Amino acid sequence: MAHHTVAANVVMAIFILGGLLVSTRIKQEVFPEFQSNSILGSVAYPGASPEEVEQGIILAMEDVVRGLDGVKEVTSTAAEGMAFVKIELVNGVNPKNALRNITNEIDRIQSFPELAEQPVISFVDVRYQVLSVMVHGDLEERTLRDVAERIRGDLLQHPGITLVELGAARPREIAIEVPQRHLRAYGLTLTGLPKRSGGLPLNCPGAV
Repeated sequence: MAHHTVAANVVMAIFILGGLLVSTRIKQEVFPEFQSNSILGSVAYPGASPEEVEQGIILAMEDVVRGLDGVKEVTSTAAEGMAFVKIELVNGVNPKNALRNITNEIDRIQSFPELAEQPVISFVDVRYQVLSVMVHGDLEERTLRDVAERIRGDLLQHPGITLVELGAARPREIAIEVPQRHLRAYGLTLTGLPKRSGGLPLNCPGAV
């Protein structure tokens, strides 16, 4: 190249032009899409301790999924009233087939406790937070929440937005007060109210 400068310049020009042409075809994304390689199985077991969750749910789930084709690693977590089993797949395995096989095997388990709820099996959902919007003001908490929910609804109308979550807001609570005179009139107590009518007989004044 030292003795043939023209050839060196031609080669450099080819590389530069080729790079410019290829750069216009490269897809650029701030948050690129990718397919999850992990599957999460969760089972609710209300009122159970972590030890009961492990013995009654997690061990049974681990036994049926560890031997399946395409399963690379199984990681479990026992929490208060909840069991989580994360299943990592081997690279190259068809994730949809793996999800179907894992779901079928877990659904066949007959040893779950009676109070355990139906297992929920799905791909691990990976989301990135793009923007945070804070709503504040010298108003009641209920008013601020109503404003935030209205903003969330407006944002979801945008075609480029798929998910908007309301955070840092306490869940709504419903309080029902039953006058004592109504309870005495029907000979009832708070612990003995019929569940069907929400606490009082349907013909009782103040019934919900």
